[in-house]
Amino acid sequence: MSTQERKQREKQQRREAILDAAENEIFAKGLDQATMDEIAERAELSKGTLYLYFRNKNELYMGLCERGSSLLNQRFAKVLTADRSGIELVRMLGETYIDFVRENPDYFRTFLYYESFDDEEELEQSEVACNCEDNVREAFTYTVRALQIGMQDGTIDDSRDPRQLALIIWGATRGIIKLSFMKETGHHLQVLEEVEGDFKTLYDRFQDIVLRGIAPSSEK
Repeated sequence: MSTQERKQREKQQRREAILDAAENEIFAKGLDQATMDEIAERAELSKGTLYLYFRNKNELYMGLCERGSSLLNQRFAKVLTADRSGIELVRMLGETYIDFVRENPDYFRTFLYYESFDDEEELEQSEVACNCEDNVREAFTYTVRALQIGMQDGTIDDSRDPRQLALIIWGATRGIIKLSFMKETGHHLQVLEEVEGDFKTLYDRFQDIVLRGIAPSSEK
């Protein structure tokens, strides 16, 4: 291994150690309560070293979004290797997503944080934010591919543009999972308590509607 390769590996290991420390501190205390000093101490690094990798706490939190979305995309990629019909792949992608959210609610909170972050200048200047956006684009591509497979094998209506349809499904799925997540985590919106059904039940009903909607007319 060359000196340059070794330095790059050490840099990546240090970055992962920082993210590990951030997970422990932020996921336990919340973004507002956790401090860069505490994260640096847990990572056994100086605070100055922390800022060499992440410009501020916002970017560090987006680093956790990057990590979580990468893990989710690994699961999506595995789904696309299954020998299933396109409409089954769409269903499996949705189930993979909701399972990930239920198992990793803290990562899902980082997704919501990144999506709601409105400092355009900071986003444009952040390599971490760019990586998060790349992960979003990759996840979207998996949905497009599943739809294309379904249109080719006849399980999905091929009269629609797959990218437009993917965006509709992706956006609606994100919305219903967010509402279900809010309901399960006791969000203050009372209307959520007035609707029967747990997290999984609400999503299953939503997915039934989606799958019926994209099936060929003869199967509806």
